[in-house]
Amino acid sequence: MADRVFALVLILLAAAFWHESGDLPGPRGGAVLGPAFLPRVILGIIVGLAVVVLIQSFIKAEDAVRFTGIAGFLRLHWRVPALLGALAAYVALMGSIGFVFASIAFLLGAFALLIRDYTRGVVISSAVIAVGLPFGLDWLFETALRTFLP
Repeated sequence: MADRVFALVLILLAAAFWHESGDLPGPRGGAVLGPAFLPRVILGIIVGLAVVVLIQSFIKAEDAVRFTGIAGFLRLHWRVPALLGALAAYVALMGSIGFVFASIAFLLGAFALLIRDYTRGVVISSAVIAVGLPFGLDWLFETALRTFLP
């Protein structure tokens, strides 16, 4: 039952974000794709995966995740609200410090929360991803899509 509720909530949230992405400006400066393109691609992927979870919840109903209460869930999965808080801080900081630095801070924090095995290779690769990915995405948006990120 929890799988079905999760999938339906995710589909509704994606629909709301899809609607909100319609307020973004259209393509500028000779760009073919506007700033709403990538968010809509990601939302389409999220909806597709949520539909898969929804269908599987009916097919494999006996293996579905059972919700036993919020307190037990939070004791076991404390990283979920922590990541949601980090995401909220990321969105709040993006306007003031910019996409690149907010993304670096978010990724470093998320990796610190999610990584359980702090070997040297994992820490180095996480740092490279956390720094390289935001700069790479910023370059991609500015050069290929001709859209400037905050």
